[in-house]
Amino acid sequence: MLYTSHRGPDKVFVNAAGIIAMTGKPSLNRGITAIAVHDGRIAALGDDDAMRALAGSAPVIDLEGAVVMPGLVDSHNHFLSTAMGWERVQLAHTRSIDELVAAVEVRARETPPGEWVLCSSRWHETNLAEGRMPTAEELDRVTPNHPVHLPRGGHVVVTNSRGLALAGIAHGTSDPPGGEYVRDASGKLTGMLLERPAFAALNRLLPQPDDEDRRRALRAGIAAYNRAGITTVRDPGLNATEIKAYRAVLPEARSLRASLMWRIEMRMAPEERRAWIDDRAGLSEFGDDWLDVWGLKIGLDGGVEGGYFRDPYANNAEFRGFPFYSKEDLHAILEQAHGLGWRVGVHVVGDAAMDMVLEAFERLDASTGAGAGGHALEHAFSPAANAVERTRDLGLGVTLQHALVYSLAGNMRTYWGDQRAADCTPARAWLDSKVVVGAGTDSPVTNYDPWQNIYGFATRDTDVAGVLGPEHRISVAETLQAYTVGSATVLRMDDTIGSLAPGKAADFIGLDRDPLSVPVSEVRHTAVKRTIVGGEQVFEA
Repeated sequence: MLYTSHRGPDKVFVNAAGIIAMTGKPSLNRGITAIAVHDGRIAALGDDDAMRALAGSAPVIDLEGAVVMPGLVDSHNHFLSTAMGWERVQLAHTRSIDELVAAVEVRARETPPGEWVLCSSRWHETNLAEGRMPTAEELDRVTPNHPVHLPRGGHVVVTNSRGLALAGIAHGTSDPPGGEYVRDASGKLTGMLLERPAFAALNRLLPQPDDEDRRRALRAGIAAYNRAGITTVRDPGLNATEIKAYRAVLPEARSLRASLMWRIEMRMAPEERRAWIDDRAGLSEFGDDWLDVWGLKIGLDGGVEGGYFRDPYANNAEFRGFPFYSKEDLHAILEQAHGLGWRVGVHVVGDAAMDMVLEAFERLDASTGAGAGGHALEHAFSPAANAVERTRDLGLGVTLQHALVYSLAGNMRTYWGDQRAADCTPARAWLDSKVVVGAGTDSPVTNYDPWQNIYGFATRDTDVAGVLGPEHRISVAETLQAYTVGSATVLRMDDTIGSLAPGKAADFIGLDRDPLSVPVSEVRHTAVKRTIVGGEQVFEA
């Protein structure tokens, strides 16, 4: 079957095993084996003979029997932070406190006294034999002359005694609103700082990367993501210098598309925040098919250790988590942003936080009559009764990441209890309700590998807790749809990316297998043979 446009091709790709176009129900069409491209967009799709006939003098590229599908779109991926973290101490491989401390010690020996030892955030204590965080004392043994910054995910940082002292955190220091300086049973500081208000002072002391550091990281990240089959990311939560780095690299590289979100700092007073939001418009007057600003990012509650729930935590009957904003402040931000034409993505974990954000969007809908379409819920871990339907009725999008369940399930069970852990990220309910769902990973909290994540959505398997909540599984086909059409719709880029059709961007990947037909256990081992972005091959295995 041949689909054509009025434009002749400047290159033609042939000899695919078939194409999963994502223009309808996901399936491998073995009758479409070739794609003609003109000026970075798809000019036509058809069989080899038909596309060769269109080629004329245009180059013909052999896809060597690969299964072709649209490039993957990670709708919630801290791409720059992921790439920046690769130059820090890597800890994901460690399996005990001693191994972790030894890795820190190696870097400390290479670091001049007094300078910071900086660690990657992609590791988890549930993979350690002790099943806990290292302490300041344990880090002190190998870093007597260095402060240490050891983040885990985006909501916890561990530091040593030197780091605590530099940040002004002492035995008698009171916890900041919205954060906690974690102490042991005797009241002694452990070095663990929970949530951004607790580690903000420490973070402000860290050496800051320069523009070239960020640009170098972005280039390395683009190459790695292209190898994985990712052709577009949405990076939630950036500042002006970080967005500047994107603007310097992505339009020139032309091998990854990105949609960016400004991060609203919680510490700003309401008046300062209003002025800041107004100012973003003047700083964001750019955007094309390669790079744009999606909107604003709000962190309403914490993560596994601090999400805001109706009922107490399983390991602390006195604790339900906390919101970082009042209802009035949340509504004020949404109303101002909406009035400026900004989209807002709200990080929401606990069911009480979900109540708050839906009430705020419903209030916005009632006051403007414009609905909440275009805005999004990030993570949406624990929707309470009716929350899924309310989200649908408001027209909100949702970004889901089974990768977080996969990596954090052990702590979810400890902090929340077995049932809340099992019900985290109910993808089946979200899809069945017809809410627009985008898939992603939340890297560097987790691995950015999309194929591991697709396997996880389809199995509900986890790293340390076995299969959790099998009733929430979605199929590989549904997950691929969320990773392409769904994410593209959340990004408001579905007229450009997410499916393969004439006029769409020529962003596609060639795979070594058909993920729709192999056993689910094999999906995680899918290998990308080549990646094409804007009609140009940017990776070949």
